Amino acid sequence: MNSYVRMFVWMGITGAMSFLLIHFFGIVIGLAFSFGIFILFNVMMRRRALGANPGQMNFSVTYRCIACGHKFKGGMCPRCGSKMRKPEF
Repeated sequence: MNSYVRMFVWMGITGAMSFLLIHFFGIVIGLAFSFGIFILFNVMMRRRALGANPGQMNFSVTYRCIACGHKFKGGMCPRCGSKMRKPEF
């Protein structure tokens, strides 16, 4: 399913759920429940999208020396001593 279609489906579901909560509980309590459910739903969807460990995203940046082409981690090329480098993700 297209991401835009999925987004509109979930917008319709949350809109209908908000309407029903406001209808049954009144404007103040219904809006409070609607906001709470909307926030919990977004947290659950984000966790599902990021996987089991959302806080542990591992990024390692390595560099390639522009002068000699050596691949290394750090500030200065260990082979030639040049500080000119380009990152590789």
